Amino acid sequence: MAQSTTRPLKRVATATGLSVLGVAFSVLLSIPVFFVSLDLLTEFVVALVLSELGFVAAALVFLRATGRGWDYLNLGFLSRREVGFVVAGTVGLFVFRIVAILAAQALGLPLAGNSITQLAEEGVLATLLVLIPLSILVIGPAEELLFRGVVQPYLSESIPEWAAIVFASVLFALVHVPTSFVATPNPVAVGVTLTILFGLSILLGYLYVWSGNLLVPILVHGFYDALLFALAYLVLSSDDLSAVLASAMG
Repeated sequence: MAQSTTRPLKRVATATGLSVLGVAFSVLLSIPVFFVSLDLLTEFVVALVLSELGFVAAALVFLRATGRGWDYLNLGFLSRREVGFVVAGTVGLFVFRIVAILAAQALGLPLAGNSITQLAEEGVLATLLVLIPLSILVIGPAEELLFRGVVQPYLSESIPEWAAIVFASVLFALVHVPTSFVATPNPVAVGVTLTILFGLSILLGYLYVWSGNLLVPILVHGFYDALLFALAYLVLSSDDLSAVLASAMG
């Protein structure tokens, strides 16, 4: 009995440690960028890519340390059924976000931004355009590799599947605390935003279980983020355009 209790606890501790390691690698890898003379947009892109690679590094450390091979990640080509999962999943995440935000607004709860949207709102709109491909090529793959590819299945070997999805989602939400709090230093706003991220992560976790292919949550995560950045660009650029037109008319 003691052994069956200790093993899950050790796995939870290891999963937590991997998440912390991912954040630590993200910080360490991105630090050198700030000691090189780069324009703001280039600095942002390079720092973002390097920070996301921190999650990849943590996943690789796990695979190396445990002797698990690439097969552990369950990466494969998409079947027709899995393409359906990608489409439905992307739409599902977007609908969930809209409903969650409307619910928060109805309750009068604040929402936190993040350092990315903050930069765009400060006038560097090009960041949003760059983030559209980066979401699919870097952000989705890096974060899903660690949290859905490693943390969730590792936990599910010792605890029920639903519990593994929930705990992996808690860790996924928590690693976004720094970027949310820097942009909006309001604990309530950060808490509401993390709750929404937790819900999104739950959906990604079940998509992985239902499909059995890590490429599904990778693409859903990437397409979802890309869609958000594209819409944010359209909204912010239309505001700028309206301001220019109004100034010209005046």
